[in-house]
Amino acid sequence: MEKSYPIPTSFCVFPFYVEETNFNLNKTRARQSVLFYEDMLEALNVPNSKPWLAPQNYVPELFQQWKQINLHLSDLYKRRDRQAAKPLMIQQIAQLIQVIFWTNGVPVANLDQLNCILDQLQYKPVNSSERLSFIVAEPDHFQSYNQLKALFEEAEKMYYKIIAKNRQ
Repeated sequence: MEKSYPIPTSFCVFPFYVEETNFNLNKTRARQSVLFYEDMLEALNVPNSKPWLAPQNYVPELFQQWKQINLHLSDLYKRRDRQAAKPLMIQQIAQLIQVIFWTNGVPVANLDQLNCILDQLQYKPVNSSERLSFIVAEPDHFQSYNQLKALFEEAEKMYYKIIAKNRQ
């Protein structure tokens, strides 16, 4: 039986959670289907895998997922199908936010003050808070897709640069 948890109010932010009020605890498919799954569990003080403590085990997987979905998004935008692209864009925006936070070794604590928190993080793409604000405001626009693609590329380079630096 799946256990249901309330979505923390700090995560009830457009476009991620507008009407939903609960999410289900299902470890086998939750990370793919529930945005900010581990982060929300942490906010609720529920035991979770704490991926920000071992980003090397989780962040590369998020980059791989992006690369697969990016191909699909590219095709959707070529066909000018913004409606079909929107849920995938929202999912990938959430994953990019997780990549940035987890790379810094912290969970996504809330979304209602995302820009303030982003500005305080040590590792992040250049102008990430301004660029994410643009993307979040209009997640289905082609320009948002281009910005998201660029942010993922920059975040990935930054992540592997940090990994290489820490090995020395």
